[in-house]
Order: sequence, then structure tokens, then C-alpha cells
Amino acid sequence: MKLRNTAIALGIGAATATGLSLLKVNKDLVVGSTAVVIGAGLMVALSDKNDLNTKARDYEYFFNRAQDKFELADYEEAILDYNKALELSPTEICLVYSMRGNAKRNLGDFDGAISDQNKALDFDPLYADGYFNRGSAKYKMGDFAGAIEDYTQVIKIDPKDLDAFFNRANIKKEIGDMRSACEDWKKGAELGDEDAVKLVQKHCE
Repeated sequence: MKLRNTAIALGIGAATATGLSLLKVNKDLVVGSTAVVIGAGLMVALSDKNDLNTKARDYEYFFNRAQDKFELADYEEAILDYNKALELSPTEICLVYSMRGNAKRNLGDFDGAISDQNKALDFDPLYADGYFNRGSAKYKMGDFAGAIEDYTQVIKIDPKDLDAFFNRANIKKEIGDMRSACEDWKKGAELGDEDAVKLVQKHCE
């Protein structure tokens, strides 16, 4: 059975916006009678600003390159770039850990995948994608109960997550819990999932 993956609609816009918010520097000049005196503190601030600008650019470069490699299924190289992104910017740390976990999952490193999703969730316990992706990894390693728990957590955070309902239903079908699977498919159908509608017609009527 193939589970749905969350769409990777990540763009760099959010990361850029977050990064830019860290680059604002107050430039307080002390003006004397005949000269402008720039304190040492300001010089450090300006240096920090340049450093942050460089790191933000580097972070975007490595993160975007990792995403490109992920899309090309070059997961080992993607992981190397996700590692660099993590070194350079913590502002999107949940996202980077989660994507690195997905790359590890696709390489068959399910323990590593789950570890990365755990790290993402340590930073944000309401990070729905972390639970979704951890659920996918747990399913791949045969932990169906754990996968169902994680998809359930996604639904608690976002009661309209069609993919979580769809995946949870399919796992329930696989373990023989058809009544509960039908409940999830019906809920997905109510939310507009056309695939769920077909499955309700096939299995639940």
C-alpha cells in the first residue's frame, strides 16, 4: 500500500522573511560638535549584520539545493545539504529536520528518519508535518499502531488534513479494522477527497 506524502510546498519565502527579521540593526550615532563618533558597539553590530546576511544567503542556498536534490531522489546528497543548512540557520529548524528525516526514510533509514522528526517536534510540539512524516516512517518500518497514533495527532492539530485521514484509513484497512477505516474515508469524502469517495463506494456501502 502506498501512502500519500505531504506536498512539499516549501518555497523559500517563509525562510527569507524569518531571516530578514533577524537582520535589523539599530544604528545609533553619537554626534559630536565637529565629528560623528561611531562607538565600538555599533561596529560590532554592523559586523554581525553582515555575518547574518551571509549566513542567510548560505542557508537559502543549501536548503534550496537540498530540496532540488530531494526532488531528484538524490537523498544522500540532499542530506549533506540539509546538514549544512542546519549549521547555518536555526530559524526553520523544524522544516529542515523534517525534510532530512524524509530523505532518510526514503533511503530506508527509518530509525534516523524518526529521530529527525522527533527533533523537529522537540522544537515545536504542534508541528503537524513532523507527526505526519513520522507516521509515514513508522508505517514503512511496520509500526502500524505508531503510525495511526501520529496521523491521529495530525488530525487533532488540523481536523481538515485530508492526507492524514486517507493514510490512517488505509492503515486501518490493512490491519482489518474496516469499520474505522470507513469512518475515516467518509470524513475525507465530506472534506472533498475524491479518492476517499471512491473508497467509500467500494468498501463501505
